Amino acid sequence: MVLVDNKNLWKSVSLKNYKVSYTGFTDEIDDVINGIDDFDSNNILSKLRHLLDEKMPHGSVIMESKFFILAFVDHFGCYPIYFSNTDDFFVSNNARRIHEYKNNKLNFNWSDKSTNEFIMSGYVTGPDTLIKEIKKMQSGELLIYNKKSKSLETERYYRYSPNPDNSKNDEFWIDQLEQVLNNVTKRMIKRADNRPIRVTLSAGLDSRLLICKLHEFDYKNIEVFSYGPKWNWEAIGAKKVAKILNVPWKMVSLSHKNAKKVFWTQERKDYWKFSDGLSAIANFQEYLPLSIIKNNNLIPDDSVLINGQSGDFITGGHIPNSLKSGKGNINDILDGIINKHYSLRLDMLTQDNIDFIKKKVLKLMGIDNGEALSNEELISIYERWECEERQVKWVIHGQRAQDFFGYSWQIPLWDIELAKFYEKVPVHLKLNQNLYKLYLEKWNYKGLYKDFNPVVWRWPGISILVVPIAKIVGILLGKKAKKSWYELFYYWGHGMEHYAPYTYWEYFKDRKIIRNFIPLHIKTWLVENNLLVSYVTNKD
Repeated sequence: MVLVDNKNLWKSVSLKNYKVSYTGFTDEIDDVINGIDDFDSNNILSKLRHLLDEKMPHGSVIMESKFFILAFVDHFGCYPIYFSNTDDFFVSNNARRIHEYKNNKLNFNWSDKSTNEFIMSGYVTGPDTLIKEIKKMQSGELLIYNKKSKSLETERYYRYSPNPDNSKNDEFWIDQLEQVLNNVTKRMIKRADNRPIRVTLSAGLDSRLLICKLHEFDYKNIEVFSYGPKWNWEAIGAKKVAKILNVPWKMVSLSHKNAKKVFWTQERKDYWKFSDGLSAIANFQEYLPLSIIKNNNLIPDDSVLINGQSGDFITGGHIPNSLKSGKGNINDILDGIINKHYSLRLDMLTQDNIDFIKKKVLKLMGIDNGEALSNEELISIYERWECEERQVKWVIHGQRAQDFFGYSWQIPLWDIELAKFYEKVPVHLKLNQNLYKLYLEKWNYKGLYKDFNPVVWRWPGISILVVPIAKIVGILLGKKAKKSWYELFYYWGHGMEHYAPYTYWEYFKDRKIIRNFIPLHIKTWLVENNLLVSYVTNKD
């Protein structure tokens, strides 16, 4: 059975052979689904595999005929699809639709292991969700359900897998990167179709690149906005960029007061249920400013929202230090993943939980801990894992806030041409984003890259006084005392508005074991979903 929420930019059409529901870059997806409609049933899997890898833009599709149900997501799973093959087959763009429908007849079971993973990282990896009987389609995956035989096949038609080409010199790669980025920009402009473009601008490189490219290609209807506490350094840097480009800039001010007010509303609860997919904590960082923007009519309803997610990853900025030396091993990958991505709560880092996560990572990557692998292979494995899990399940998943408010959106730095380009870039040009930075300095559009480095502090406004005092504490009492000093004030530092729903005391008592505000959001989610908050379970 197909269960589709035809809202928030999902469309439904009837073709010759299929009923279709889809979303994303619909004009381009039209060409894909029309091609499928003309397929005969012979070798449909191989035909689909080739067509999707070559032509699938950001989007998702569910197609139903007399004989088949087909579903597929784009290379990076920008719009999630869920399914269940227990008793009967169900597929939906909303995991809760399946849960609510089937739970009336079957007793669905929460997975303790997945709940642990959710608490540790904020999301569940692989095809798993928090419900044992519900699965999530993975990035670059297609699904075929045969109604007659009641058989289900799934296959990955694409996985991000770096395989460096070391035969070209550095200048070749710089020139190629410029060509690819210009192609990405042309597609970004074509897809916007003269609608207002609104770019989320920080002081960093990625959003700056996109607004500079739009400016270079003379797109007329552009504004940029920044958000955060008043006088935050990211916004100050962004304002300087906007001024140089002569592009209108708006500030969406966030504070403890308005964040707390927004968080404890029914709208936020509805957003969490809409967004979580029973597999990831909904992204409040994206939701909060968009809620203020939407409810105050700060941008036109037909705006296309564009952000720089996640240029730092795709250009090589997340390669672990342990692999940069060329002397790493598989255990370095596993330890790096645990320390960076599963440490939201330090009290969850039990040996049982660590062993479970390591075993799951190895299984998802299809590798054995005893394999002898080159440094290039190790880096490829790590980047593939982070792409498919952290980036897809958390970063790209954050775009559900745009969907919730009905805004069109683009994430151009996840363009498949750019990703496939970076799969071939030599490792030395990916380390520390070397190629990216070489290109930006050579291009140096409007002087915004070479020798242009806006100062960015994690402490907005007057809270910057925490820094010099911390330095004195460190000199007098040592590094541990300095760290403890900072811990006392993170509640009012960078991202302070996201602590606002909770009292300082709630933060203070957990400050030694939580990495940031996300564990507090996860705890709230568990309570709102009537789950016991038992932080260490090992039942299934």
